[in-house]
Amino acid sequence: MIYIKSYCYSKHELPFIISQLEESYNYVDKVCVYEYNYTHTGKKKEYEIYKVLHKIPKNLMEKLYYKKVDLTKYHVDSYTDETLCHKINEPIQRNWFFNDKNIKLNDDDIIIDVDCDEIIYSDSYPKLLNELNNKKNPLSIKLNQFFFKNNYLWEDCNFSSPAIYFYKDVQNISTKISDLHIKNLRDLNYKTNDIYGCHMSWVMPIEDMVTKCFKTAHTRYRHLAKKEIMENAVKDKKYVFDLNRPFNIEELKYDDIRIPKYLQKKNIFD
Repeated sequence: MIYIKSYCYSKHELPFIISQLEESYNYVDKVCVYEYNYTHTGKKKEYEIYKVLHKIPKNLMEKLYYKKVDLTKYHVDSYTDETLCHKINEPIQRNWFFNDKNIKLNDDDIIIDVDCDEIIYSDSYPKLLNELNNKKNPLSIKLNQFFFKNNYLWEDCNFSSPAIYFYKDVQNISTKISDLHIKNLRDLNYKTNDIYGCHMSWVMPIEDMVTKCFKTAHTRYRHLAKKEIMENAVKDKKYVFDLNRPFNIEELKYDDIRIPKYLQKKNIFD
């Protein structure tokens, strides 16, 4: 079996889920997406993707395994302490897959470990799987980094956080948080040779950008949580999170092959 392991928190991620399903359809057995009733900061929330699952094409739904998870017993309030967010809430949400009693993993199962906005290109799967087989190590997957818009390519940004691995190679790599199995398998030392997909970072409606500063693992950016600030950042192609960091954006045509097919349109959130 080949699994994609991911999680979500907002309705704006629906296009990414559909794109992931579409790109992986011929290669992956199940795309596992978990949604939680608490944010990374430990605040109670509604299940959002659940409300729009009916918009996913029926032929793609057969590949989707979606599960709502109640974190009442596990979350901590980390709104004023981002360290707690990264030590407890975020790892738990990234790792429910390994604690899901419905998932029965075998040694030779392959897991592609991505966030919802990290999408592997369809034509990259044969090369990615071949590289994993040849290197026989868990690998971090190099991705094109998009930022703010689905056609804003950050030219010289090296992004390789998601991972791919055989279950047998990570089976015994685990720590415990609240009796849950946690495997920290991002930003690994071994990387893929080539770029195999894209990361649609902060690609969302302006209102969701503002909300993200409060609810996710980015609370240090609360001072930026204003509509005008985010609108100007997108319009001016300005990396407001660190104004000293070079932010070289190439604005692609929407039919560029570096944009997944389903996302090759101007208004992906309509």
